Amino acid sequence: MIVRANTRSATILKVICEHAEKLGVDVDACLEGSGISQDEVSDPQALHNTEQELQIITNFMRLAPRSVGLGWIVGRDMHVHAFGIWGFAILTSPTLRSAIETSLDYINLSSSIADYRLEEFGERAQLTINMDGIPDTAQRFILERHCAISVNFIQEILLAPGQVGFKIETPEPEASYGLDLSMISNLPVLTGQPAYALSFPSALLDQPLAKSDPVSLRFCLEQCEALSQNAADILPPWSQKVRDAILDNISSEHKIEEISERLTVTERTLRRRLTEEGTSFRELYADVRMALAHELLQTAGLNVETVAWRVGYSEPASFARAFSKKFGQTPGEVRRSNVPRVA
Repeated sequence: MIVRANTRSATILKVICEHAEKLGVDVDACLEGSGISQDEVSDPQALHNTEQELQIITNFMRLAPRSVGLGWIVGRDMHVHAFGIWGFAILTSPTLRSAIETSLDYINLSSSIADYRLEEFGERAQLTINMDGIPDTAQRFILERHCAISVNFIQEILLAPGQVGFKIETPEPEASYGLDLSMISNLPVLTGQPAYALSFPSALLDQPLAKSDPVSLRFCLEQCEALSQNAADILPPWSQKVRDAILDNISSEHKIEEISERLTVTERTLRRRLTEEGTSFRELYADVRMALAHELLQTAGLNVETVAWRVGYSEPASFARAFSKKFGQTPGEVRRSNVPRVA
C-alpha cells in the first residue's frame, strides 16, 4: 500500500538524479512528466508528492543502462541521521522492535513510498513490504531502496557493521534477478517468495540498543506527533534542519560553522535562510537546549549538573541563568516538582 504523505522532501529526488547522472542518464529526461525541475531538485525546501516521485523512479528504471540494483544504490546513501526527528526517535528507542514500531507509527514522516509491517516466523523476523498500488515498473526499485535503507538503519542502531543475517525476499520468479541483486547487495536474495520482504534473525528484535534514551525518545515522539498532526509542517524549513542537526548530538557545543558544513551550505547562506524565516542560529540553539532540558528535569528528575551537561553546557551556572530566563523558574524548582525522582 502506498504511503501517502502530503508532501515529501526533495532530498531523495536529488540522490536519484545524482545516480542518474553517474549512469549517463539525462536528468531532464529522468524528471519528464513529473512537473519537477532540476532547480527544485536542488532546493532543500522544495516539496513533491508520491505520484511525482513514482514518475521519476519509472523514468529512471526505463532510461538506466540496467535496472537491477538501482534502488539499492540509492537506498544505501540514506542513513538514519538524514531523517531528522523521525530518525532520532528511532535511534533513541530501547530495542529494535520498539524502533521499528516507532518508524511504522510515524511512517508519513519518512521517505517510504510503500507501507510495511513487522512479522515473526519462529527464528526469523521480517519487514514485509506492501506493494499494492505501486506500478509494476517501480516495484523492483522500491523493494531494493526500502531494503537498503532498512539494512542501514538496523546496522546503525545495533552498532553492527556486519550483515547480521539479512535476506531479501521477492515474489519475482526470475532467478537471474536474484543472482544479480545478490552480487550488488552482498545479501542472499530469495526469488519466488510469497511477499516482498527483508528478513533477519528474530533474536535481534529485543536486543537493547546502545543509544537508547527514554527522555530523548519521549521528546522526539512528541515532536513526531506534532508534525504528523500538522501535514503542512511534515517537511521542515531551514530552522527545522538546524534544530535536527543540533539535537542529533545535543551534548556537544555547536557553532553555526559546523552546522552549516553538516547541511552542505555556506555559513552566510544559512544565516540568510534563517533570517528569512524570522529566526537565527542563536535562537534555535537556545530553544532546542531549553526544551530538552525542561523535559529532562520534569520527566526524569535528573540533577541540574547532569542536565546542563546533557544539553551542552560546561557551566551549570550559565545553564541555570539561561533556563530561568526562558521559563521563569529555576532548574531546581522544575526538578523538585517532578515525582518520582531519579537520583
